[in-house]
Amino acid sequence: MIEVRSLPAIERDPKIGWGLTFWMGNAFDYTTPFRAALAEIAEVLNRERLSALRLPDYEEREDFVEGILQFGNSKIRVYYEHSLSYLTLFSSSEDVLREIAARLRSNFKVA
Repeated sequence: MIEVRSLPAIERDPKIGWGLTFWMGNAFDYTTPFRAALAEIAEVLNRERLSALRLPDYEEREDFVEGILQFGNSKIRVYYEHSLSYLTLFSSSEDVLREIAARLRSNFKVA
């Protein structure tokens, strides 16, 4: 179960296209489990389409982390930061992010 402060929302990003944002934990809380949430996201998505997650190696007190989530034929840019406590999945396709959000909907718990 992925704990979020509010349900994820898809918004237009002028540089990348679209972003699906998950607000999690509290600002500057380095215990917010972004990596575990991303692993769960990849696992859930992999049930429907081949999915894989690539992140840099973990660093203590990491922040501003970027990676890639392969979802079928789509490469989804992953970004999270502890300073504002959010995780965003970016895509040029709003439809792909809507599909991802729909597949993950039952895995969210608003805390």
